[in-house]
Parts: sequence; structure tokens; C-alpha cells
Amino acid sequence: MRFAVAVITRRRPDGLARLLASIDRLETIGPRGAIDLSIIVIENDDTASAMPACRWPSRHVLEPRQGIPVARNRAIDEARALDPAADWVAFVDDDETVDPSWLIALARAAAESHADILTGPARPVLPEPVPRWALQTHAYDQPSHPDGSILHEAYTNNVAVRASLLGNSSCRFDERLLMTGGSDTHLFRSLARKGHRIQWCAEAVTMEHYPHSRLTRRWAARRAYRVGATNAWIMLDLRERTRLGCLALAVRFMARGLVRCTTSLVHGMVDAAAMHLVLDGAKALGLALGATGLDRFEEYATHHGS
Repeated sequence: MRFAVAVITRRRPDGLARLLASIDRLETIGPRGAIDLSIIVIENDDTASAMPACRWPSRHVLEPRQGIPVARNRAIDEARALDPAADWVAFVDDDETVDPSWLIALARAAAESHADILTGPARPVLPEPVPRWALQTHAYDQPSHPDGSILHEAYTNNVAVRASLLGNSSCRFDERLLMTGGSDTHLFRSLARKGHRIQWCAEAVTMEHYPHSRLTRRWAARRAYRVGATNAWIMLDLRERTRLGCLALAVRFMARGLVRCTTSLVHGMVDAAAMHLVLDGAKALGLALGATGLDRFEEYATHHGS
């Protein structure tokens, strides 16, 4: 079985070097034999600052047009051009590392299932000292599901796609979401709605490393707002909800924030109480403004990390 691992990066040579070092430690001999591995690094810049980090025999490509979906689409193009062709194309981010058994777990799931898309846990790694509110609210936790669950979405922090699916013209990241984030959510939700099977692989683990600049109340609130606003746009674009439905969801998040705030106060977690209200309120505001078309916060216009 042949895998290509695609990484997009922009001015994060240290993070990229850390990721590639973890890829260097991957186990590639599984119960069904050896796994052939190719690495594709798409540098979303006009200078080759990532080149020193690319120690692994890899394909390093400059994509000067800035924007996450642009770089992801370039990764698809480069993966399709590989010779010999890959069976699966996996995506990970340049602020992550992969567990040594990550590739083996994906290959096992690929061989044993009829999934078109495989996705797994991205566990947060927070720099010390970790604020108490961050631990109590689980603001940085990623989704988790029972192994083998069928999902309606996935993210490029840990996903593998059958290469045959990438030949479909509809399998492209939407470049209207240039700096807002969410182009992966949009694509995989769209594919799931078309009948393509997204399956959870609990043993395929990545670790997402957060810089100090993201371990703040302000950043967490802005991220919650961006998720809400972008999600409203996606739901409207894919006709999952009407504008009124998005506004109703915003009300539900406000109510959830009040409930979680009250529960935290009852248990003496004052820091968590305030942040639950802030985070759910920010997401509700994003949903409401996104539904009315008044705002889409361009989170990725700001660079984080080295």
C-alpha cells in the first residue's frame, strides 16, 4: 500500500522540522507488509524558508499564492502527479507531530474498511504553565469518537483520503475560504453529503502543539467566534440550515453557555464559569453574524508560531 503525506506550511520551520522528525520515526512495516511513503511539503510562501527542515526525501514545492485552501489544492495536484501513484493521501498540519504507529493504524483501517476518508484524534499539547481555565473548559480539546464511527466531517489535522477520490473535480478545497479557515470542514461535509464514507480511526493519533500566543482567553474567544461565523457560512452554502436555523443554533449555544457557567459555579470553578460563557457566547455571536452575512473573521491572516 502506498501513502503520500501532504503538509502545508508557512514560516514555521521549527514546527515543520518537529513534524518531519516524527514522520522519520514512523513504523512502516504492518501486518500486511511494508507501506511505501512519500512526503509532499507545500510551502505557502514565495521564499524557501522551510527547505532546511526537509531532511526526509520529500517533494518540496513553493506555492506563492497565499491562502490555506490554495496550498491544500496544490497538495492535491502534487499528490496526483506522483509516480508511482499513491493509494491514499494523508494530510497533517505543520504544528503537529504523528504517533509512531499513526501510519500503520491508517493502513490497517484502509485495508479493513470500505471508507473513502479516514480521520483520527488530534490531541492537544499545551505549553506550560497551562491556565486553569483552559484545562477546566477543555477549550483546546479535539473531537473523539468510538473506533469505526461514521462521521459527517473531518479536518486536515489528521485525515487520509483515497487517492482515487482526489481525481474527482468536486474534491477541491473552496478558495472562497481563503483566510477564514474551515475549507477542510466544507470539503469533507460536502463529500459526506454525496455519500462518501468518513470513518473514525481511533488508533491513528496526531498531537497538535499550541504556541504560547494561542494560550490566551482572547485567542480562544476569537477562535470560537471564527468557528461560529465560518460554520454558519458552510451550513448556508451546503444548504444544511437556513439563516433562521443558524440563528436558532446561536440561541442554543447562548443557552448552553449559561448552563455550563452555572454548573461550573456550583462546583466552585469560577475561571471555567466565566470562560464557558465567553466561549459559547462568542460562538453564538459568530453564528448570528455569519448567518446574516455581516462578518467572517479572517483568523489566518495572522501568523502564529515560529
